[in-house]
Amino acid sequence: MSCILFLYGSVPAQLQQPYILNGAATQRTCNCYVLTEDVRNTSGTVWNKNKIDLTQSFNYVFDVNLGCKDGNGADGIGFILQTQGTNLGATGQGLGFDGISPSLGILIDTWQNRDENDPPWDHLAIQMNGESDHQQPQNLAGPVTVTAASENIEDCNWHLFRIKWDATAKTLEVSVDGEVRLTLQKDIVQDIFGNDPLVYWGFAGSTGGSSNVQQFCAALRPAYAFDGGQILCDGTPVKFLDNSSSFGVITRRHWDLGDGTISSDAQPAPHLYAAPGLYDVKLVIEDNSGCISDTLKSTVTIGSYPVADFKPEQLCLGEPLQMKDASAVSVGTLQTWRWNWGNGQTAAVQHPVAPYTAPGSYNVELEVVSKEGCASKVSKPLQVFASPDVSATARNVCIGEAVEFKGINETPAVNIAQWYWAFEAGDTLRSQNVSYTYSAGGKHTARLHAVSSDGCAATADTSVAVIDLQLFAGRDTMVAKGQPLQLNAKANGEGLHYSWQPATGLTNPNIADPVARLEKDQVFRVTVSSPEGCRDEDDIAVKAYTGPEFYVPTAFTPNNDGLNDRFRVVAPGVPQLDFFRVWDRWGREIFSARSLEQYWDGTLNGRPAAAGTYVWMVQGVDYEGRRFSHQGTVTLIR
Repeated sequence: MSCILFLYGSVPAQLQQPYILNGAATQRTCNCYVLTEDVRNTSGTVWNKNKIDLTQSFNYVFDVNLGCKDGNGADGIGFILQTQGTNLGATGQGLGFDGISPSLGILIDTWQNRDENDPPWDHLAIQMNGESDHQQPQNLAGPVTVTAASENIEDCNWHLFRIKWDATAKTLEVSVDGEVRLTLQKDIVQDIFGNDPLVYWGFAGSTGGSSNVQQFCAALRPAYAFDGGQILCDGTPVKFLDNSSSFGVITRRHWDLGDGTISSDAQPAPHLYAAPGLYDVKLVIEDNSGCISDTLKSTVTIGSYPVADFKPEQLCLGEPLQMKDASAVSVGTLQTWRWNWGNGQTAAVQHPVAPYTAPGSYNVELEVVSKEGCASKVSKPLQVFASPDVSATARNVCIGEAVEFKGINETPAVNIAQWYWAFEAGDTLRSQNVSYTYSAGGKHTARLHAVSSDGCAATADTSVAVIDLQLFAGRDTMVAKGQPLQLNAKANGEGLHYSWQPATGLTNPNIADPVARLEKDQVFRVTVSSPEGCRDEDDIAVKAYTGPEFYVPTAFTPNNDGLNDRFRVVAPGVPQLDFFRVWDRWGREIFSARSLEQYWDGTLNGRPAAAGTYVWMVQGVDYEGRRFSHQGTVTLIR
């Protein structure tokens, strides 16, 4: 709020204000006062020097600002009625109200004083006779949060503070930001002021160990509104209603309607804007004390009429009947959608799902209304078609064979115009029945797509197994003659049948894992077949030695020609090797191994060992659990 030049003239000379200021209080603008700066242990009061008569009703409106510091802000302000004079006030938790009696205080307290039973949030209370303890009988109403929206009022914002006294009903009503917070039914003239209706009124504020800037203004808030039926649309006159709040009587107004139109009327004549658009409307008011408000600036949107539309214009049963609003408006904002499905059902969302359950032609109506109240309507036919239902079949095949896929129309009454199959590799084939060869075995899924002549789609999945047995008979091996050898063929699939040939020496030639006992070398061939008729074969060669025994060569030639390059032990019938060691002629260990897979390559510390004779020893446990060993010499030839 400020005392500035009025937009349509100048303000008369500053009128003498009817207020007396005490303590730290200062006048900030024409109608605004600072009770305390952000200083500790200070106070300020502003009293109207003219008494009011409580036998008369009043409706006082103020703006209050309790500062910006929440956690360490204090202490608060109060609107006070009292008879003692115009030089009163005190610092600290009493808010300048403490000790004033007789009095009525409407206190906004922003600090929790536990000795006064304050709640932890910023609170509002009605109290009497200078007492601010909420547990005392002088606490007449509250405490409640100051605003309905928040526990904190030290938020840097201005809040509308209204005090309304009905002298006939003897009711005091306190509102903050347009919401009633406290009501007191009491004969305050008799019960508080001893039947003396003439009282001073004013504001007091104080700080203690914590502080805040605390202010109030005699309210001077310009505002306007529209009546409930007003629409802001092209071609419709706009009626502005003055909705300003003022402590005093509003004596002058200045309207700027944003298109060059100026008015000083309390209520401008209904105004017709020339075209849709955004118009900056301004309002300034002046009260009977000569104070002028800040300029209210707000944008009024005069909307164009929307063009209602929707899509699609055909839908298919069996899938969500999703409608999409396609309406447009050049100026304004679409806000409301009203769908009428033509069957007694409606919807009120922008993009609804249509409720139809049977094919047919339906007349759909859509009305859209903008935020500005501008409405438009469209009515169009909507075709709803039956969707096809399809199924897909295929049989399992062996690797390398083509899978025959078949598509079946389960709804013969619905004509299917397009078929196509999609496979995992991204391949597609466009026909109802197709052949497709997979490059790898395993489980595969194919999807059938069908589209009716009306454009309605259907899908069906089918799975097929491509049998790739990948039979493995096992690694070629050796055994001691008569030693039991566990065979173990492996193949992919279920329900497989195995056959070993020859069956000589096998415990059961028709299982995957028979046991063989051999007296001579043998090559076994195993054949496997699946329930689908897939077959595979593999061989395993078994060399039979007299044993259990260690077979060690007497010489080797590690010259990397691929012939006799390695010195190793062949140990048929010996599944467990304890050690295999080699020493030179001076007894130095050259090589050591604990596995029959290991061998000496004729090197020592990564370099070729010298030609000559070396001593070896080997020890292990045969398949019957007998431990034995052999030793001898080997000649390394270069």
